[in-house]
Amino acid sequence: MERLGLSYHTVNKLNSIIDDLPGHPPFKSQDFLIGNETLRFHFRDIVPCIRAIFGDPEFAWDLVFAPERHYVVHERTCQVYSKMYTSDWWWSKQVRDMKSF
Repeated sequence: MERLGLSYHTVNKLNSIIDDLPGHPPFKSQDFLIGNETLRFHFRDIVPCIRAIFGDPEFAWDLVFAPERHYVVHERTCQVYSKMYTSDWWWSKQVRDMKSF
């Protein structure tokens, strides 16, 4: 068991490690009075959701950290905007933030 270099030595310790892994944040609910009607909204806090996505290896190949420019033709005369990371805003934001380093 020592040669395997495991971070646990018992089933209970393994289960404890699994229980401490980040999961999906729980839903919350809140009532709002709109007009004469009380409506219940169900939601999750955004920051724990982002942590869960970034911490989940299943999403690793789907996460994009840098802007991209996509074009219709090789001459780059017509740009395609299809995702947030292909936008001019993300490109300008990334360039502006990099200048502060």
